[in-house]
Amino acid sequence: MADTNKKIENILKMNDDERYDYFIRKVADFEEIWGLSDDGWALLGDNNENRVLPLWPEKEFAELCAVDQWKDYKPELIELDNFLEKWIPGMTNDKTLVNIFSTPNAKGIVITPNDLLSDLQEELEQYE
Repeated sequence: MADTNKKIENILKMNDDERYDYFIRKVADFEEIWGLSDDGWALLGDNNENRVLPLWPEKEFAELCAVDQWKDYKPELIELDNFLEKWIPGMTNDKTLVNIFSTPNAKGIVITPNDLLSDLQEELEQYE
């Protein structure tokens, strides 16, 4: 358990770009993405009134963000194939952006679903 806590501490010390790279590698490795859900997905808004879906590479990091307005939310697994085939087109149609790997102390990176798709596909090609 101490190793897990140390790993989480080290990852939380990363900057947004480093956590984004970690997210892409982890998601490609384990083929899963985590969101927060409570009869609907946790969403953020941005200054342009866009909906923004926060996502994490591992359950533990999603749990760390289940506080304040999301205190009743629980981490929920999204299988990568489902995410690529259904979620990306759906978010693109709905004009929903994606927030990658926010933490209690850092906002994470906000990108379009298609940019995320491109980065994930590039990483997945290395596994073929």
